[in-house]
Amino acid sequence: MLLAIDIGNSNIHIGYFEKDKLICKFNIGTKSSHSVDEYALYLSLLSKENNIDISLVEAVIIGSVVPSVTGKIKNAVEKLTKAQIMEVGPGIKTGFSIKLDDPSQLGADIVANTAGAIARVKYPAIILDLGTATTVSAVDKSKAYVGCYIMPGIQMSLDALHNMELLPEVFADKAVPIVGKNSIDSMRAGVTFGVIMACEGFIDAYKSELDLPDNTPIVVTGGYCEDLLSYFAKKVTYIPDLTLKGLNVIYNTNKKR
Repeated sequence: MLLAIDIGNSNIHIGYFEKDKLICKFNIGTKSSHSVDEYALYLSLLSKENNIDISLVEAVIIGSVVPSVTGKIKNAVEKLTKAQIMEVGPGIKTGFSIKLDDPSQLGADIVANTAGAIARVKYPAIILDLGTATTVSAVDKSKAYVGCYIMPGIQMSLDALHNMELLPEVFADKAVPIVGKNSIDSMRAGVTFGVIMACEGFIDAYKSELDLPDNTPIVVTGGYCEDLLSYFAKKVTYIPDLTLKGLNVIYNTNKKR
């Protein structure tokens, strides 16, 4: 059994895989104030609640974009299992090339998303992650990750608007009107359709700049994905838990080393 851990800015996503099948998943809030013992307790209790015996884990893979929490999670895992821990970072095999100014700057979540998407839809591909931040990544015809757009996520944008004195605190919601008739609906409409239009514009820009075919697969994932799926005019492929599934792919690519 493989334990995959995706440490994100808002949540730590935990997934257990048995023969490449995701058999259990749950989240723990990402808080740098939590101690190693607290994280170990949460991981142990939630695993038991989901009928998982963590002592049976044979391997662990961690991908993190929160360095202040990474060490605590590794130490917490070491308290619960003797399984070897693999961490996504420089030197790990991804299964694709990375054509960036500094490949080491590519976040572990994007690395995992890319590996998972290529395993599912091949390449070229365009990958959207609609989470705390919104990222739009591109894999070209040569199976190379060539870059991404990064912009504020849905809730981050709503929170930024709330900083203005007369605008209320608003939370993301599935029901978004095309035309807002009050402050809350206007904020939701502006942010939601703003993200959708930006993503679809970026998709067109990638296809033009990279000479990608019109039928290039568009993969979408992330915490706000289900809220936004119905608003896309373009055909997209929704892959839930893509980051965890990508970590599983990366583990399989490296386990023989």
